[in-house]
Amino acid sequence: MNIGVIGGGAIGLLVSSYLSSFHDVTVYVNRETHKILLNDKGVTRLKHSEKDVKIHVKAKLYHELKEEDAYFVCVKQYQIERLVPILKQIHQPIIFLQNGMGHLKYVKQLQADTYVGVVEHGAKRMDDTVVNHLGEGVIRIAAFNGNKEMLTEIISSLHRDEFPLLVETDYEQILKNKLIVNAVINPLTAIFNVPNGKVVTNDYIQSLARNLCREAAEVLQLDEEDAWERVVETANNTRNNTSSMRADILQGRKTEIEAISGYLLEQKNDLPYTTFVYHSVLALEKEGTVPDEH
Repeated sequence: MNIGVIGGGAIGLLVSSYLSSFHDVTVYVNRETHKILLNDKGVTRLKHSEKDVKIHVKAKLYHELKEEDAYFVCVKQYQIERLVPILKQIHQPIIFLQNGMGHLKYVKQLQADTYVGVVEHGAKRMDDTVVNHLGEGVIRIAAFNGNKEMLTEIISSLHRDEFPLLVETDYEQILKNKLIVNAVINPLTAIFNVPNGKVVTNDYIQSLARNLCREAAEVLQLDEEDAWERVVETANNTRNNTSSMRADILQGRKTEIEAISGYLLEQKNDLPYTTFVYHSVLALEKEGTVPDEH
């Protein structure tokens, strides 16, 4: 298949590196320098205890979009709005892989068959062409406004045991399950500058985490205990990982706090713990600093 991957961040590079083993992949990026580097060097995938893998990919700029059999949109959620005019030109299936749920209002504007998913891998972009695959997981995808049979065909062609893609039936459920984990782990790890595991092993942070989980579960109408178990499991399984929000703060980048905590506050504004972490992360963004790691 001819696959277009829109976005050259951690997830875009990770998806490209695996799909390129069996398919013709073009990565669409924002910067000319990024395009040149990818065309010259390809994508290098690092993985603990395995030999580094270098994969050839083609790269183009966003406005150079060509017809593909399917597209994966892997940019941060806050970047989607400015891509809508380009995405409206696409008539082939589009799969969105973002945190949060705020991007759905933009997905609704598109005429193509659309699908949304969540990424359960741990990945860190080391530079414009290198991605570190820190933790194995799966990608779960469900139909949003698209043909389910078409999705099944696409996923059956792309799925490999070393990089599983799974078809789910309820897009809201998979997005909510990921959102509640992100709403707890991401802001706390960014604020306290700690790896994911500290959210459940530090008693003081865990107390905040429980309250964040309670508020998010209430808004998303999820069972609180089930949600907390999911948070604990994720924190333990990725205990040494750096969350994407913590990484963004450390690198002085804009975070996805609006798409995560901000989305919850749009649904209900009387969420004191969520409000606190929302303002705290925005303050860190503005100052461009985080506390020293302990």
